[in-house]
Amino acid sequence: MIDLVQNSYPMLLEGLSQTLFYFLVTLVLSSILGLFTAYLYNFKALKPLISFYISVVRGTPLLLQLIFIYFGLPYFGITFSRMTAALVGFTFNYTGYVAEILRGGIQSIPSDQKDVAFVLGFGKGYTFIRLLLPLGVRNSFPSLSNEVLVLLKDTALIYALGLSELIKVSRTLANIYVSGTPFIVVGIIYFTLSFILEKGLKRIEKQMRKVHL
Repeated sequence: MIDLVQNSYPMLLEGLSQTLFYFLVTLVLSSILGLFTAYLYNFKALKPLISFYISVVRGTPLLLQLIFIYFGLPYFGITFSRMTAALVGFTFNYTGYVAEILRGGIQSIPSDQKDVAFVLGFGKGYTFIRLLLPLGVRNSFPSLSNEVLVLLKDTALIYALGLSELIKVSRTLANIYVSGTPFIVVGIIYFTLSFILEKGLKRIEKQMRKVHL
């Protein structure tokens, strides 16, 4: 296994860099858009539209969404490159989940805390950013952390669009060396990344619980 890893280091490094690229870009974009979507949910006129969007995200497989964006949208005159299609698909999906998780976290805030903000004359935007959002993030952080871990593993789905990442690299190496060892190596890489990420997220969660909002 050691010799295989050494000989395959450039390919494994390239696959890892691609996996981390899609993971980090999606994490940043979906976090920002998820916060914005959760805020828009406060407006009654937008609730039905946002609820429908979240239902579509939760009710259809991420793989189908990726395939539709890359292979299906061209039939409607909309064409994306493989990389753009992957980023659009992942962001579309995870924005919905982040928004729904934050919505649940915000709704779990006692109504008296919300009423105090309105009594003091704070506007919707100020109340959301300074009160509801911090409390909502803290309340829903375990669920958000779980989505982050799922995202790391879901990046393997870009293989369906023909993009290179760890899973594709493992299949290529398995064919080259006629061995199943590459799959084990990639599994160890995913496990190590998930383990480090999980420990980091738990540490953040502990720090958040110490802060009194």
